[in-house]
Amino acid sequence: MNDSAIGFEGQSVIVTGGATGIGESCAHLFARRGASVTVMDFDARGAERVAGEVRAEGGDVAASIVDLTDFGATRDAVEGVRGRTGRLDVLVHSAGGFPRYISLIDMPVEDWDGVVNNNLKSMFHLLKAAAPLMIEGGYGRIVTLSSAAARSSNHSPHYTSAKTGVLGLTRQAARELGSHGITVNAVAPASVNTPRTMGMRTEAQTENIRRITPLGRMCEPEEIAWPIVFLCSREAGYITGVTLDINGGSTMV
Repeated sequence: MNDSAIGFEGQSVIVTGGATGIGESCAHLFARRGASVTVMDFDARGAERVAGEVRAEGGDVAASIVDLTDFGATRDAVEGVRGRTGRLDVLVHSAGGFPRYISLIDMPVEDWDGVVNNNLKSMFHLLKAAAPLMIEGGYGRIVTLSSAAARSSNHSPHYTSAKTGVLGLTRQAARELGSHGITVNAVAPASVNTPRTMGMRTEAQTENIRRITPLGRMCEPEEIAWPIVFLCSREAGYITGVTLDINGGSTMV
């Protein structure tokens, strides 16, 4: 399965949000490089579909259906991965998202917790569950998914706040876990051509994104997954606490 100089043979990898989009691409790339992959998602049908496709390619994979906003369920799911593979080396937290674009004034108060919990609280739960296993092994790679929204604040308030929180928690975890041989980094994508994201936009909105992006096009999921794979490799062992902006030049910081 290994078709790259960067390999993950013998490693155990969790990809959350693996039922679609960026997470789905990550699951395939890690499996092709020899990892035992766990596709972790709330969407049972999607997670099983992706696991089946990876398995058909010859990959070692399992689906894990879990609500990451529930700490007990998250801890049990992570422990289940160790029970299956005997270890945990890599965590990619791609789960999250938002239901719609909305302004601060128009956003119902009751919408806040769901988006913040799905994007930020879930990350806290995963770190709490996964970090002790990585500390025990003396090695780990963690990559979290933030967003260009955290850089530009040109989005919905709950999503912008949650993804900005992801960056802060990434740095905090990087500082605390570094002495244990664990790196923690974030990627901040802009508009990615995934079914869920594209389904929220009109053609006019999509065309405007292309117009204001220096590269003149939307990003494909694998263009986010490839940098994630690198950040999770042994070769990236001296990179920690950073955010990699992947946005075609639309936001430069």
